[in-house]
Amino acid sequence: MKLSKFLVVATTALSLSCSTFTAPVFAAPSAEFVEVSGSNAEREKYKVSGAEGADLDAAKKAAIGEALVFAAKRLTGSEKEKQEIQKRRGKISSLQNLAKVGKVTKTTFNGERPIIDVIIDVNVKDLRIQLETDKVISSASDLSDAVGNPTILVLPDGYKPGQKYSDAEQFVSDRIAEFLTQRKFEMVDPKAMSELQERTAAAQALDGVVTDPIAELASLVGADIYITYLAGFTAEIKSSASVKAFETTTARLIASATGESRQYASGKPRMDVIREAVSDCVPKALENISGYWHEDIKKGRKYVFSIAGNFSDRDKQKAIRKGLEELGDVKFDVKTAQKLGGTIRSKKKSDDVDEGIGDVIQDAGFKPKVILSNRSTFIYKAE
Repeated sequence: MKLSKFLVVATTALSLSCSTFTAPVFAAPSAEFVEVSGSNAEREKYKVSGAEGADLDAAKKAAIGEALVFAAKRLTGSEKEKQEIQKRRGKISSLQNLAKVGKVTKTTFNGERPIIDVIIDVNVKDLRIQLETDKVISSASDLSDAVGNPTILVLPDGYKPGQKYSDAEQFVSDRIAEFLTQRKFEMVDPKAMSELQERTAAAQALDGVVTDPIAELASLVGADIYITYLAGFTAEIKSSASVKAFETTTARLIASATGESRQYASGKPRMDVIREAVSDCVPKALENISGYWHEDIKKGRKYVFSIAGNFSDRDKQKAIRKGLEELGDVKFDVKTAQKLGGTIRSKKKSDDVDEGIGDVIQDAGFKPKVILSNRSTFIYKAE
């Protein structure tokens, strides 16, 4: 073969070889929740896998950015806000002072570029403040100006009115409260719980309107959502915990999560182990609660109502029913000659709905008497 022909063949072979060569594909970095960092709910740890950079420092910065974006999305249940976070991921990733690099658990290379798996500790409290300041996610005051934040009641699973908490139950309740407070949810005032025994007449008024006993209790203290929990030990020094959240007006399950602690050697304080298990599951449930509230509230807030009286006069009963329908979307669970009760879904504020119910009763020819009025439940007697 002549040299010129050899060069043509060799060049062609090389060209074909290059055209079919595929460079290795490295997946984009990903993040996952690991645990709450420390004893409070202000910091969380995430594992970031596959963070790449020109050098180790650059890879760590990439990991911090990924963790910040992931943490930001967990702070809201609104899909619209999650999309906005994704649009602004460049700016959010630059908030490097809100996170710290922990242990690098794995290192590989793409050529000379390191790819790492690493633990990142994020200050979620300050991250939330920054996102609210930048109007990326709604602040508590913004939600309140619209239709109000959900008020949440926290109870041990199987709770019965009047039951006193054990030390362990109080510990778990307080731990869950830390997460709710950090995420700007409102909680039932403990004073309201202590006054439950004085609300017998109100509880009787809800018979048939709210069928679940815990949902009834939540209605009486003004909770939009109630959370129940279980926590205990699965081994000598290992704990598991579970939480469930329910909508008060229907007792519908809206969030559920489980978590567990690590296995510890004998001597580890048992309450520390329970705290770890609770901290593992609560953040998962709160994101779903937030998502439910953001989506459901677009259609208006749900209010429970019960009106007792003599409604044998069909014209007066009809006047009340028509008047209530002007306040929002009404669903009657009880409609008898002695009681009207159910739920109103309305975009009006709580005080406006409360006053509206009183006006409806009066316009129908009765004198309205308030038995119970809180931000989500209104019980009247039409005299």
